[in-house]
Amino acid sequence: MHHTVDMVLPEASTDEAVTALRKIDGVLSLSVQYGAGLEPPGDVVTVHALNRSIDAVLEVPSQAQHHGPVSVATSGIASLVATAAQQAIDDDADESPWEEFERDLRHHGRLSVNYLALMVLGGAIGVAGLLSPPVPQALALAASAVLAPAFEPVAKLGVALVRRSGYAIRRALVSVVVGYVLLIAGGALAFVVLRALGLASTKTLASSEGMHMIIDPTAADWLVAAGGAIAGLVIVTSFREAVLAGALIALALVPAAGVAGIGIVSGDLGLIWEGLQRLLADAALVIVLGGVVVIAKDRLVHRGRKPLI
Repeated sequence: MHHTVDMVLPEASTDEAVTALRKIDGVLSLSVQYGAGLEPPGDVVTVHALNRSIDAVLEVPSQAQHHGPVSVATSGIASLVATAAQQAIDDDADESPWEEFERDLRHHGRLSVNYLALMVLGGAIGVAGLLSPPVPQALALAASAVLAPAFEPVAKLGVALVRRSGYAIRRALVSVVVGYVLLIAGGALAFVVLRALGLASTKTLASSEGMHMIIDPTAADWLVAAGGAIAGLVIVTSFREAVLAGALIALALVPAAGVAGIGIVSGDLGLIWEGLQRLLADAALVIVLGGVVVIAKDRLVHRGRKPLI
């Protein structure tokens, strides 16, 4: 994936910005429309660049903002042809800049009707899966992990902690708390309905493999969860969103919340604690191991560049 970057820069910074951009090896196309920017006022600079050079490109508007307000829009390019640089295009990197993966996490983890509805539905499907035979159970647990946006707000919190942004941390915490309360509520509601239909019982729970995986995880289960936490942030910070489902399924965030919901409805304090314990443990894996991934990417890929946002 390569990049187009559209910038509106203060007129006083344009010449300096263009000079800096022309020195960046991965800039394959550069154009300027002087005075074309209306809001904010300024010159419009359009860049087509290799992905491996995107941090250097975004450093330019970061410097230009000292002259006044700037506006920057980034987008991926499906294909890019430059006859003098085709080998460099073929060998381009697959890393995502700070601005894009942070915005993606904020979008999927922000409080909205859709976010809250998917949390409730994910919790309900997860509990229905826990009370199902092995094959439907596996399908339902996988579906609940993909449908409920349970990973993104936790990952957003981990990134916010790495950034040491009090504003981002507060927003992430609100998303996590509200979202997970509804996730647990969705699981509790599903258990109430299934119990009323005669499909949920202590015997059914005792025979559920999914329940055993959550409340009595083996070393292999912890390895799967840890791998999912690491893979999730590797995927988010690169252009590989299509395979994120695998990382979500490896974590037990959704079914663990469902177990807590079952415990609340059943009045079983032990079950509540076991569900919350696994939920907090997997969330900690995402925050800690995911944070390590983000720090490593910051040092090795982004070279400590401060994002524009």
